[in-house]
Amino acid sequence: MKKRIESMFEAWARIVVKFRFVILPLVLIPTFLISSQVQHLTIDTSNEGLLQPGDPILTSYNEFRDQFGRDDLLLLAIHSDNVFTIPYLTKLKKLHDQLEAQVPHLNDITSIVNARDTRGEGDTLLVDDLLRHFPEDEQGLAALKERVMANPVYQNQLVSADGTFSTILIESDTYSSAGMDGDDVLSGFDDDLQIPAEALGTGEVPSHAFLTDQENAQMVAKAKAIAQSFNSPDFEIFMAGSPVVTHTVKQLMMKDMKKFLRLAVFTIGICLFIMFRRISGVLLPLVVVALTLLTTLGLMAKFGIQFKVPTIILPSFLLAVGVGASVHVLSLVYQRIRKNDTKQEALIYALGHSGLAIVMTSLTTAAGLASFATAKVAPIADLGLFSSVGVLLSLLYTLILLPALLAIIPLKQKKGAQETVGQTLFDRCLDWVAHITTTHPKIIATVSICIVIIFAAGIPKLRFSHNLLSWLPEKLPVRVATEVIDKNLRGSVALEIVLDTGAENGLYDQKVLQAMDKLGTKLESFEKRDLYIGKVISVTTIVKEIHKALNENRPEMYTIPDNEALIPQEFLLFENSGSDDLQDFVDSRFRKARVTIKVPWRDALSYVPFIQEIEQQFQTAFADITVHEKPVTISTTGIMSLFARILSATMSSAAQSYGIAIVVITMMMILLIGDLRIGLIAMIPNISPILIVMGIMGWFSIPLDMFTMLVASIAIGLAVDDTIHFVYHFKNYFEKTGNIHQAVSHTLHTAGRAMVTTSIVLSIGFFLFMFASMHNVFYFGMLVGLAIVIALLADFFLAPSLMALALKNSQLQAQRRPSISNGELL
Repeated sequence: MKKRIESMFEAWARIVVKFRFVILPLVLIPTFLISSQVQHLTIDTSNEGLLQPGDPILTSYNEFRDQFGRDDLLLLAIHSDNVFTIPYLTKLKKLHDQLEAQVPHLNDITSIVNARDTRGEGDTLLVDDLLRHFPEDEQGLAALKERVMANPVYQNQLVSADGTFSTILIESDTYSSAGMDGDDVLSGFDDDLQIPAEALGTGEVPSHAFLTDQENAQMVAKAKAIAQSFNSPDFEIFMAGSPVVTHTVKQLMMKDMKKFLRLAVFTIGICLFIMFRRISGVLLPLVVVALTLLTTLGLMAKFGIQFKVPTIILPSFLLAVGVGASVHVLSLVYQRIRKNDTKQEALIYALGHSGLAIVMTSLTTAAGLASFATAKVAPIADLGLFSSVGVLLSLLYTLILLPALLAIIPLKQKKGAQETVGQTLFDRCLDWVAHITTTHPKIIATVSICIVIIFAAGIPKLRFSHNLLSWLPEKLPVRVATEVIDKNLRGSVALEIVLDTGAENGLYDQKVLQAMDKLGTKLESFEKRDLYIGKVISVTTIVKEIHKALNENRPEMYTIPDNEALIPQEFLLFENSGSDDLQDFVDSRFRKARVTIKVPWRDALSYVPFIQEIEQQFQTAFADITVHEKPVTISTTGIMSLFARILSATMSSAAQSYGIAIVVITMMMILLIGDLRIGLIAMIPNISPILIVMGIMGWFSIPLDMFTMLVASIAIGLAVDDTIHFVYHFKNYFEKTGNIHQAVSHTLHTAGRAMVTTSIVLSIGFFLFMFASMHNVFYFGMLVGLAIVIALLADFFLAPSLMALALKNSQLQAQRRPSISNGELL
């Protein structure tokens, strides 16, 4: 069967050579058409973009945004020795007004300039901006400070407890303005209607186009530019929040992607020239990988797949991985030309000799990558799918376009190259490896297994993580700003709780509001390890403000009314005052309420138990409360809930992909080799690098995040390539010689050369990621590059030793056939 397949590849080579001028346009024209779609690629670094569209947590979050707007605020914290001075407040008002007037896609902006000031004058409820009447002297400043610092609504929200920070909170538009122009005057009209899910009959909420990543970038960039123009030593501005973090990640992505591409092309070109010493040996593989990359990106654009955080690695990844198959073909072609074969004979031999191995290595690599295609983390699934598509496209270009180009361009024989074979230092090293691995296989295998066990002992120490902030350099402004805000204003992200009373006007129920208020007060004292609750805000805050204002502004009346009949009346008075703040906390039917719990930015790993505990406390607090005989239901959502979901999706995706990759690749290895025992033994050198690298992560506390979780599946998909080439050629030579040492020696002197070159190219391609701006990309590149180097060592030392041990008693070995030289085999 194997010989028949090899004959088929030889026949294919003859066809390509014969019809090379026909094949060339047949390949290039569709490539050009698909590649032209690259210009339509878009980028999305939003947190929502990390989850699959149908994910229940994302669906719940989208419903929350439909009802209450966005919860991921852009935060500006302005530091001064004393915020209650006329120069500070004057400058703050100018900054506030300029942001409000110039920042695009802004829905709401809040600071002490326009903070809600609820007070009563006689029987009249007044709701106004806090600084509507600007203080003009020290007496006015003292009165303002007293009112602000005495109001619990402002503390740790709009002003720090020590009065040295004030904030400006910017909420972006919920929906995108794209397409909302004069072309369709009714566009978006229906979206403004709050249609309950039950009324639709399907239980679904109408879909909307939420604010795009590009629009978020425009908002952040403008706010940043304005803030910088106001920044000064006595008015120091710190800018943070989820929108700023995602915008910063996007900027670093774009910068790194361009840098990686340039470095990848340069280093791959250098490696190819050192190996082949031919211009064609450099240009042809680069043409193959360039067309592979353009076609893959074109397909992504055609199917509407956006570039997201993990897909930053795709371009340089394909450049490094796609060159491997070309190297194996060109290595044999140039080798046969040095043996005085014609170009056509060399090409036919190269495809016949290595075609099957190239196909199998490409399929195993694609299988390792495709194991992520079902991941619950959307960009990981996209990366798995399109990187595997890219590998298969590279295979097609290698088997179709590369032979056609080789048949067209002239290739000259390098004189003197033949005489040097077997005399170089590299060849002597290969001879030494063949000798030591076949004469001392037990020692080599035992030492190798011990090394694997020592490193693998670190695997139980592995921990999962999802923390965008930790990816960024320590001194980056947004990271510094987030830490400053968390420390001085007790939080920069929020967990959102939605209470559904199940009945219209259910929030008029006194028991519901009292339970909400009591639990909110209790939660504000929550603190466990480095996670604490900085503030709890809900509709009860407004209720207490109203009640206090209508009772002569007495502080002791800052409470839920004792008389339940007063609640709907006080809500009505507040609505009639002209303030629209209620819509931020309740729905239009007073059925649902939002509770915002502000916490510091931490790793999502600590959010998971925190969310569970908070949800349990809400369930307990409302367990015995019913409204019109209906229980109050509790649901958690918000940006923090997304972080926790992304972490859990990363964990399940990692376990699933590792299992799929190992099983599929093992089956393909057994199928190629045609021997169950040898196929399973051959997987040991492939799994060993993975165990070592995962152990290194555990020993050195490198977390498993959505980048480093890719390491194992990508590494095993790449590591198996060299193993397949080794075992495939070893088996061929062993069948011819019946001698393990000769078979190993011949394999290392033929396939081993290309294995070294492809491993160097691949490892360097991944080590380039160590120049990344983000820490997680640095670790990803380092670990995959290290795994490739370890895999090469395993294929050169462990694989031959295992083959020697497994086949030492075979019948072919016992026959002791006459020795055959490398030249005779070739």
